[in-house]
Amino acid sequence: MDFFDHQTRARRRTFLLVLYFLAALTAVAATVDLAAWLLTRWLRPDLSLAHWLTSETGLWVTLATLAVLIGGSLRKSWQLRDGGPALARLLGAREVPAAPEDAGERRLRNVVEEMSIAAGAYVPRLYVLPAEERINAFVAGLTPSCTVLVVTRGALEQLDRDELQGVVAHEFSHILNADMRLNLRLLAALAGILAIGKVGEFLLHFSSGDGHRRGNAPFAVGGLALMIIGYAGLFFGRLIKAAISRQRERLADASAVQFTRRADGLAGALIKIRNGAGSYLHSLHAEDLSHMAFAETLALRWRRLLATHPSIEQRLGDLGADWPARARARRRRAPEASDMPPSRQVGRMDDANLGYARSLLESLPEDLRHALHTQEGAECVLYTLALGPVAPPPALRTGRRAALVEQVRGLGTRLRLPLLDLALATLSQAPASRRPVILGQLHAITRQRSREDLLCWALAAMARQTLSDTERRGHKPDIHRLSAVATEIQVVFSALAWAGDSARTTALAAFQRATRGLLPGGRLLLPPDRYPAPRMEAAVARLARLTPLLKAPLIDAAADLVLSDGQVQVAEAELLRALCALLECPMPPLFPNRLNNI
Repeated sequence: MDFFDHQTRARRRTFLLVLYFLAALTAVAATVDLAAWLLTRWLRPDLSLAHWLTSETGLWVTLATLAVLIGGSLRKSWQLRDGGPALARLLGAREVPAAPEDAGERRLRNVVEEMSIAAGAYVPRLYVLPAEERINAFVAGLTPSCTVLVVTRGALEQLDRDELQGVVAHEFSHILNADMRLNLRLLAALAGILAIGKVGEFLLHFSSGDGHRRGNAPFAVGGLALMIIGYAGLFFGRLIKAAISRQRERLADASAVQFTRRADGLAGALIKIRNGAGSYLHSLHAEDLSHMAFAETLALRWRRLLATHPSIEQRLGDLGADWPARARARRRRAPEASDMPPSRQVGRMDDANLGYARSLLESLPEDLRHALHTQEGAECVLYTLALGPVAPPPALRTGRRAALVEQVRGLGTRLRLPLLDLALATLSQAPASRRPVILGQLHAITRQRSREDLLCWALAAMARQTLSDTERRGHKPDIHRLSAVATEIQVVFSALAWAGDSARTTALAAFQRATRGLLPGGRLLLPPDRYPAPRMEAAVARLARLTPLLKAPLIDAAADLVLSDGQVQVAEAELLRALCALLECPMPPLFPNRLNNI
């Protein structure tokens, strides 16, 4: 299953979730009405159900019930309005600094940076749950460009590098498969149903708080009824959540093996959970996180019904028939490498791309890596990349900044994308008050160049998407036909064609091959002066509104255009990466051995 197909299925599951939730709302409201009628009949035996439902009191009870249900969901949605960072703060997670001193946190950051570069995805913000000593992890966010990866302290301390990479690959599959927004919506939906039970608890507490005075019996009975209804509704809501989650977790395991091209890392992590202290969390929010985490977060009585993950034995069996036996025997030998053919599909990685990403990171000088993990150094690198060959302003000509500018420029063009990824990962941790300042300075640097230099525009656009709160919410997919965006496709593919070759004959041939089937007849390659950065920006913004399955042929055709001559120029790679990032899609692997400097 590829990225776009899974994203479409995720949207379909979201639609089904809405239907299930509306059904749950109706069932809970009807049950509360029934309980209220029975309670009223205790006082007025002659009151019929039909009369009760149409009475003013009955209508107010129904409205109050719906208000509690919807209000509970809206309250949770408001708590999580910032997406992943809000959930991390709610759990008491601590953000991993850009240059961590702890060895486990450094290993985590290195693994995540390698995987992000290999996948062509933004580096997520990293958090650790310091009080959790067992092995678990999860990702959360509203869009792939605004994502957090949270791991437990136990995962950092107990897993070796390969096992940690297996866990991270599992979580990356949730990012690439667009599961995160659905996970947050599930959290909010269940909070609404739980609110009914909480109201019942309040009424029960209220009725017993003043010496059991005469007249409190209806409050006690009503509170008990609401508790039963609320928690019964929550039980069925958890059934829905578990059914949705189990299938996605099996897909994430399979994707993790595809990413790393080996099963032993992921299997080793599962075996350590099985044979060690487990994966359960102490957090009060463990149940809320159950459908998001790498493994089960709490013990369950009715595991067959409520489990959000397949059992460890099932997951090991899916990785290979011999892994359950290896787990029982406590063996750790790695299986043979998978013989799966390499793939260039969106949302998938292979060992070549991971190895290439690792080699890129290792080629960076140690002092530059250190500077990229500091706020000042990351800003300096970002501004240097935006300046290109233009002379730096006075603020970048003195001291360590001047040396850093020269060091970055001396690395050539091949490392621009990895440098940008690492710089943005650090700057995403900047205080909210600092991010607009960074964007303002970036705008001042690129104001003139970005109108004519598409690479400068691409860099600035990716920075805005990462650092601007107003541009990290994603686009509503409301365009359902490629013919509706033919002009925009013509603009973007013309830019890609000229980025690969300045000769008109070869650029025209590449454009025609790539757009066959995407564009109607008569759409020709535009000359370079016909797609300035403002027009390019408007075109990409409109393409971002395509539905996921329409983005699939678009990204595949763009990758085919880039690879049409058997080589990947840095300019092509940067434009394609910007296109994928702004469309909220991972970048297809581009056979890194073909990447050339320009």
